[in-house]
Amino acid sequence: RRHTMAEIYKTDYIEIKKIMAEKEIKTIKELAEKTGINRNTLSNILNGKVQPSSDVMEKLVFSLEIPPEKAGRIFFSLTLRTA
Repeated sequence: RRHTMAEIYKTDYIEIKKIMAEKEIKTIKELAEKTGINRNTLSNILNGKVQPSSDVMEKLVFSLEIPPEKAGRIFFSLTLRTA
């Protein structure tokens, strides 16, 4: 069977929270205002419940000024699940 992106990759949401702290973004509400991303969506991402869409990833990378190589590690770390 083929695996979905969410099954293969998982977002390093702890790293996103660290970047938020570095940028002095203290709440999901603040991050939502800065990125234009729905608060519920951000909450689910930061709790590890969902994988962000490419559009959401792009907004986070741009708004938080995440360098490309770091963004790759954050959004495309392999899950510990095996096929």
